[in-house]
Amino acid sequence: MDILDKLVALSQVSGSVDVQCLFQGEWYVRHEARRGQGLVHIVTGGECWLKADADDKARRLRAGDVVFFPRTAAHVLSSEAGCSNSGAAVAAQRSGAFTLKHSGTGAADLSLFCARFSYDTQADLMAGLPETVLLDMRGTPLPHLVSLLQAEVDRPQPGSKAVVDALSAVLLVSLVRVFLAEHPVRPLPEGLLKGWRDRRLRGVIQAVLDDPARAWTIEEMADAATVSRAQLMRLFKAHTGTSPYAFVNRIRLQQAAAMLKQGADSVLSVALSCGFGSETHFGKAFKKAYGLTPGQYRKQADAAEDFVI
Repeated sequence: MDILDKLVALSQVSGSVDVQCLFQGEWYVRHEARRGQGLVHIVTGGECWLKADADDKARRLRAGDVVFFPRTAAHVLSSEAGCSNSGAAVAAQRSGAFTLKHSGTGAADLSLFCARFSYDTQADLMAGLPETVLLDMRGTPLPHLVSLLQAEVDRPQPGSKAVVDALSAVLLVSLVRVFLAEHPVRPLPEGLLKGWRDRRLRGVIQAVLDDPARAWTIEEMADAATVSRAQLMRLFKAHTGTSPYAFVNRIRLQQAAAMLKQGADSVLSVALSCGFGSETHFGKAFKKAYGLTPGQYRKQADAAEDFVI
């Protein structure tokens, strides 16, 4: 697997592009921060204003703009530049696989799709992205995805939910691809993606992702990066904010979390498969990272699936 394939798999992402907004006149929508969830707004027509709680002023969005909140920062979308018209409510109704949100009557002044994603709370893919990712979908594959979504809205057919859910995975990968390919390159927060952008760390990061269970030594990782041991330590700290050993341990834990959620192997088998010397060592490291024992994490995942069914 390449790095993006691996990070998506470790993130345990699930989601759907199942909301379309058609707003006319005055309207206001607020989204609160959500841990372990991401949100995307794709403006397909008209314009509106976006204000994140952390920003001093609102930003104008136009058709073709895409806003991705990897960690769903609290924000407002509004018809008003000041984003202060909180009394302008919108209505919602179900239509096939979609929730349609609307306001006013007549032709919409603004149309957009909203996608939501849930993922493992330790996911390096989401943690390594900026708080807000702003993209222009013109000249990218994203308009083709929008066309497929619109077709599902206009002509609902059997299996529509499966199609919409599958498109969400394609959307997420496409967004990250477009962001990482942008020129000039935008700054990234400390994390795996920032480390991967450094040509000296790229090889060793890929090697660890390919085989996290290996008994990695600093010397082996330095050789993979073709740098000295001391330089490897400095590079990891500067770009990922952590040490090489802590990075390996983090990837092992994410691999273990995916195995616990998706498989039926014993906790001991998962621990050994991911490079931990004992079930006790694994249990302590897992609880420190996730706040749950491996068994509790698996039961929580099973309960969530039972609830969905």
